Amino acid sequence: MIILGILYFFSRMMAQGSPIFNFFTKYSTIAFGEIGLLFFFVLAIVVGVLVLVKGHLAKFLVKYYFALLMLISAFLNVRLRTLQTSINYTANGGYFSWPLIWLLEKGLKNGSQSYITAIYAIVIVLLLGAIVYLLYVLNVRLPKLPKINIEQSEKPIKKEKKTDSKEDERPTITISRPDISTDDILEKVSQATGKVVQATSSGGSLLKEMFKTKVTQKIEEKKPKPVISFSGDKPTFGYSALESNLGNQQTVDENFLVEKAKALQTKLSEFGVPIAIEGFDIGPSIVQIKIKPEEGIKISAIEGLSNDIKLSLKSKSLRIIAPIPGTDMIGIQIPNPKASMVRLGDIISTEEFSMQMKKNSTNLSLGKGIDGSVQVKALESMPHLLVAGATGSGKSVGINDFIVSLMFQNTPAELKFLMVDPKQVELEMYSGLPYLLAPIVYDSGKAIKLLQWTVEEMEKRYSTLKDQRVRNLDEYNQKMEAEGQEKMYRIVFIIDEMADMMLSSSANRKEVENCINRLAAKARAVGIHLILATQRPSVNVITGLIKANIPTRIAFGVVSEVDSRTILGRKGAEDLVGKGDMLYMDPSTKFPIRIQAPFVSTEEIERVVSQLRNKYMQNLTEEDIYHPEIIAALESKIETARGVLSGGGEGGNDEDLINQAIQVIAETRKASATLLQRKLNVGFARAARIMDVLEERGIIGPQEGAKPRDIFI
Repeated sequence: MIILGILYFFSRMMAQGSPIFNFFTKYSTIAFGEIGLLFFFVLAIVVGVLVLVKGHLAKFLVKYYFALLMLISAFLNVRLRTLQTSINYTANGGYFSWPLIWLLEKGLKNGSQSYITAIYAIVIVLLLGAIVYLLYVLNVRLPKLPKINIEQSEKPIKKEKKTDSKEDERPTITISRPDISTDDILEKVSQATGKVVQATSSGGSLLKEMFKTKVTQKIEEKKPKPVISFSGDKPTFGYSALESNLGNQQTVDENFLVEKAKALQTKLSEFGVPIAIEGFDIGPSIVQIKIKPEEGIKISAIEGLSNDIKLSLKSKSLRIIAPIPGTDMIGIQIPNPKASMVRLGDIISTEEFSMQMKKNSTNLSLGKGIDGSVQVKALESMPHLLVAGATGSGKSVGINDFIVSLMFQNTPAELKFLMVDPKQVELEMYSGLPYLLAPIVYDSGKAIKLLQWTVEEMEKRYSTLKDQRVRNLDEYNQKMEAEGQEKMYRIVFIIDEMADMMLSSSANRKEVENCINRLAAKARAVGIHLILATQRPSVNVITGLIKANIPTRIAFGVVSEVDSRTILGRKGAEDLVGKGDMLYMDPSTKFPIRIQAPFVSTEEIERVVSQLRNKYMQNLTEEDIYHPEIIAALESKIETARGVLSGGGEGGNDEDLINQAIQVIAETRKASATLLQRKLNVGFARAARIMDVLEERGIIGPQEGAKPRDIFI
């Protein structure tokens, strides 16, 4: 539109005999007239500029452009509507407004000069209304007229009365409540302001100090948060933070393999099941003997002898794969006598993981397969994950593997976590990282609110994608990157123990199941993923609807075959050896894949967290990184701001909480809002206020970026 207007005015000034000018003049005057032609091209330039400045109003501005042209054209043409028989529209506003004028004439009365005046007035009112509405939509503020204080000018000047010294003395404040003294009030104000307030004969000084405190609090609350930007360097932390075990791999003795193969062959021959040994697959913790039965031997005959085979091989655990998918062989899996530990650093430093990182940034380090191959799967393709495993099976370590892998590939601007940890110890190490969208939740009631917020966020994101005419998060981010606008981050919602939420009450169970099913069914396109874990894979925790909506599952060692069938739909997980031994199944694999999950120690996670805090948390506090809407949603009760007279909090018992907080900090030698939130069972906002009070009283030091607070007790 801008180019169109510039071409017209350039040809009008420089080359009126040019074909371009003749073309514009010949065809545009039919619609907009000779006088209206100038308005047409001027508005074209103005609207083009507005579209560039306010792109989100592009459709509205284009539609409004033609509406304004119609009203301007009508304004120019109304004076032609007299009793004359011939009317030359092209000399004034063109034929563009003829339908509007015709409708107005039919509605009023045709041919009368008084009605022509009424039409003229209606067009003017519509035109002025359209201009005012356009200014309102574009948020154009008109200049304000200076205020004139008429009351002050009309007030007579009062003469000051002279009083003696006794009358000039101002009275002291009296307190009507007998249980609160002036000293108590002064002490409370001193605690609230961090300044010593002295008693004075000025009756208004105490009230002024209290008012000043309130104003200061309001200003602090409305202070804009610092603009947070994170470095785009990847990987986000160094390989040195994770340990490697590549040089300590132990090889299995050939004599062991020959001995087990002969024992297996002998035992099956005793039952009339002749077989041939086809080879071995040697994994980190499992050895698979590949056998091929002779013709006429049923697979069920070998499966029925599982206990006899286990006895002959002297194995603590045995699992039969009949047949090995894609082959004509049967696999007999037994524990590796020289099992080697797989470290997380061994996986993410491999070429396979690097190649997957080039394709997407949501890869999970699953571990090594039974043949020693590196197993990496993208969370984006799953797109949700269900994890089950008994105590000691390696489930919690697997969750830590996934978290560290995702942080390794993404900056806090690209990926956010929402974490629910009913045990209060499994995910606490990640507290305070900028990857967290909200504080770690420990209570099932707040966890439900977090799920509800996530469902609302999913719907908002779908509306955003619809407005931008894109289908998924990747297309949206590509479009935003091309336009130089902020991209949308992915959200990974992790629940470490679902049973605590599903078994709390029937109402909670129904709400949790409803939220999970909605997210599992729709959240993939908008970049929201679920990782749900439980050590009780029973049907009242992992319901049929949840299983149907989350086809990607991981089973660590479970107690019984029933639990294995609940999580995988088949037996097998009850025969795993533990310590990270797992079965993985997704829609692309009809049969579970046995994988040894990598191990990551607490010390390694602490080093990773320390590097990330030093990199991203400079000059930031935990309050800066959390989403304010989630913080408000998580507060189970409306907590009032810390009052000046009562010491703040609900029920006026913040002083008790402060004393408890001092005891917690003295025992743990740590000072953070999330620690108090967990230990004192309070909301994050209240815990943060207690931290402020402790800092004002000199018990702890100020927050300095990623460094822990100093403790002075």
